[in-house]
Amino acid sequence: MKKLFFLIITTLFTISNFAQFLEPTVKLPITVDDGAGASRTMHFGLDSLGTDGIDIIFGESDVPPFPPIGAFEARFLLPENNFSGSLGSYLDVRYATFPFTGQKEFRLAYQPAFGTVINITWNLPHNQANGVLQDIITGTLINVTMQDSGTFTVTNPNVFNRLKMLINFVNIIPVELSSFSASVVGTSVHLNWTTATELNNSGFEVQRKTDNSDWQTLDFIKGHGTTTQPQSYTYVDNSVSSNTKYYYRLRQNDFDGKFSFSNIIEIDISSPKDFTLEQNYPNPFNPSTNISFTLPKSSNVKLTIYNQIGEVVKELVNQQLEAGVYIYNWNAEGQSSGIYLYELQAEGFKQTKKMSLLK
Repeated sequence: MKKLFFLIITTLFTISNFAQFLEPTVKLPITVDDGAGASRTMHFGLDSLGTDGIDIIFGESDVPPFPPIGAFEARFLLPENNFSGSLGSYLDVRYATFPFTGQKEFRLAYQPAFGTVINITWNLPHNQANGVLQDIITGTLINVTMQDSGTFTVTNPNVFNRLKMLINFVNIIPVELSSFSASVVGTSVHLNWTTATELNNSGFEVQRKTDNSDWQTLDFIKGHGTTTQPQSYTYVDNSVSSNTKYYYRLRQNDFDGKFSFSNIIEIDISSPKDFTLEQNYPNPFNPSTNISFTLPKSSNVKLTIYNQIGEVVKELVNQQLEAGVYIYNWNAEGQSSGIYLYELQAEGFKQTKKMSLLK
């Protein structure tokens, strides 16, 4: 299962993500080995930006030709010219919009090294993906059901050196974190996050560290399994000290043991003395950015996004908030490129700043 996170980092902490590939929305593993110690774990998946060719943005690459006989190799064959081409990759991401129901064909090619068999092992999300593993000659000489976790052994890999997987995806969805915010309220740190969708989500470990300590797990927040309905989560960290900088992250766990880490939120515990509105980060941005502000006392707060002609685009906050530092994320998906204004109003304080959306 793929986890797509839109996370918040304060303006005090910068993380460089240059030269990193995008993670596909759904990414599933398959392992090929020759029973003699040589193996390769590859991944196949789905994304709205996926194609039948080489998707460089996900890290797909056309691998070199097969090595000489006697050396182990395994790869996907991409469906160039209905699989008659020579494109091969260790990752095969196809196009899909979510939630997705439908069938995709993936093809495997391999050769053993010192082994006399080929073992193919899969781990598919329960009730979300299933299929069959077949030979590419007739589809009947080898015809094995693929469901949940399993392994099939090809006893004559010199004859059946290529197989196809027909994978049926059933309303498959990722765990999509649509917002994640942190705020200091009195002597506590409040973490809030929401998911747009969830797949096979056991839950979230809330982890924290300081400049002088390693990561520790504070609590486990149970997930909602598989759902297409938005879900909200909250965690309050009461064991913080003043004048200390803390870092927070989430570890999202699947029921099958797979997990992934979020990016990191940094928050500084101090007593704000003035109303402040910080410059959004990142800026320019696409498609989401973070807006932070401080309140020296309990206040009725409005944080509003406007377009260039003064029309309200989004009201991020309109409520009573306690004194503290607050960070809110604005996802501008669906908005046009251009200059936007964000305005903070609180107890007689009013300030407006500009930000730039570049798509």
